[in-house]
Amino acid sequence: MFRIAAAAAVIAALLAVAKQQHVLDRAGLTGSCTSLNAPAPVDTVWWACSGGSLTGAPDRSSEGCRPGDARGEVRYWLCPATLVASADSGTR
Repeated sequence: MFRIAAAAAVIAALLAVAKQQHVLDRAGLTGSCTSLNAPAPVDTVWWACSGGSLTGAPDRSSEGCRPGDARGEVRYWLCPATLVASADSGTR
């Protein structure tokens, strides 16, 4: 029983580290988005989203974003700008 619990704990720790370090995004298995430094209307930001082999491209419509052009594997989204508040302002 101890071996099963230890194995489960190791697997959980590895999954947590992989999620924190965005390992699956960088490996191309899950889709990801990056913000762009491109001209956009006031209080909006452009995002470029590319699909992964397991999950496809992220759908940002639930966040109030409007789809833009798709060029190749990249889908562009125009999203409302949001303010991010953090207790530790040095990490963002």
